[in-house]
Amino acid sequence: MQKVSTKSVGAQEIKRKAGRMLFIGLPGTRLTPETRELLGEVQPGGVVLFGRNIESAEQVALLNAQIRDSVDHDVVIAVDQEGGLVDRFRHIMEPMPSAKAVREAGRSDLAQKFGELSARALRLMGFNLNFAPVLDLSGDNQNNGLRARTFGIDPSKVSMLAGAFLDGLQGGGVAGCGKHFPGLGGSTVDSHRRLPVVQHSWEEILETDLVPFMDLMFHRPGERLHSVMVSHAAFPEVSEFLQAWFRRTGELPPIENFQNLPATISDNVVMRLLRLAMRFDGLVITDDLEMGAVVQTLSVADASMRAVHAGSDAILICEQAANFVAARDRIVEAVKEETLRVEDLERAGRRMDRVLEIAGEAEQFDRDEFDTVSSDFAELKRALKAAEEDEEYAPLYGTPEGGNRRSSNF
Repeated sequence: MQKVSTKSVGAQEIKRKAGRMLFIGLPGTRLTPETRELLGEVQPGGVVLFGRNIESAEQVALLNAQIRDSVDHDVVIAVDQEGGLVDRFRHIMEPMPSAKAVREAGRSDLAQKFGELSARALRLMGFNLNFAPVLDLSGDNQNNGLRARTFGIDPSKVSMLAGAFLDGLQGGGVAGCGKHFPGLGGSTVDSHRRLPVVQHSWEEILETDLVPFMDLMFHRPGERLHSVMVSHAAFPEVSEFLQAWFRRTGELPPIENFQNLPATISDNVVMRLLRLAMRFDGLVITDDLEMGAVVQTLSVADASMRAVHAGSDAILICEQAANFVAARDRIVEAVKEETLRVEDLERAGRRMDRVLEIAGEAEQFDRDEFDTVSSDFAELKRALKAAEEDEEYAPLYGTPEGGNRRSSNF
């Protein structure tokens, strides 16, 4: 690999900047001395909580406060809280509705209310990033792991409903993260188990799958998308097109064996499509690098380095502490070898700072307010059901002429 220059920075500072590129998961519901020591050692930029970390609302708020105290810089604390099938808090509050319930109601005002209530609940517990909304175009596919997690198969409807949800979420002080770029709607395999290969043509991806991402990134009447999670699927047709495009322009060298690379570690998908063609300058987060689609062929440390070189800012590793340290050390090694610049680490940090600005300062937990939000979710679900039965539709967003969004409109 060609070496690149890097400015003079101390070894400890490089280690700290490398650690900040990691998004890690933690064991248990309490911060043990060992876990606190791990946070102090790795100094991650982000932490994500799962069901294994959830016992009560008060306990989650305390855990998140302890996480913030254990890291030397402002930390992003995230959760996968889509509602429906992916609901980490269903045992401690009223279960949240699914994206399917929102799509069947077809009401963007209710989608926005969903985002507002989600933000209120998450902020009370100390979160500042939600790995939502799902922007994949899919119905009730039982094979790709999406099922009721999506807002539909029509790009304009997904843009409308997911965009309204994002307005409510970010207006309430919690950053959103659109996923799973560039869209898993065409997959037939769950990437938690093995690598999906999406055979959609470049035209299909451009005119359908990319529409919600582009709409929320650049054409929102309200809040815009500042963070994207990249999928673990391979997109051979898209990669073939991008390879040929950039070969003609001479902007980037060709990539070998690119057809079946997961998007997470693909220069074609992240750097060429998302960064250069779409000009997205927000925070790019990988999906979990310990998932089957990746670890069947690469170590987590190798995958982490390839994801960074492909253009990602935050490396999501959800379980194994040894992988956190190995990934951090691999990034440090790359800087020392001058195959990665300190400036690249700093740019990733600035993008993370922008996400933190959306949330602002953390709040104190309030039990009465949390119970009120829980009750409001029950009322929201009744309203969604009523809208479905009455076939009420109130689209707030679309093209100025009321037509469907397509990438060629932009």
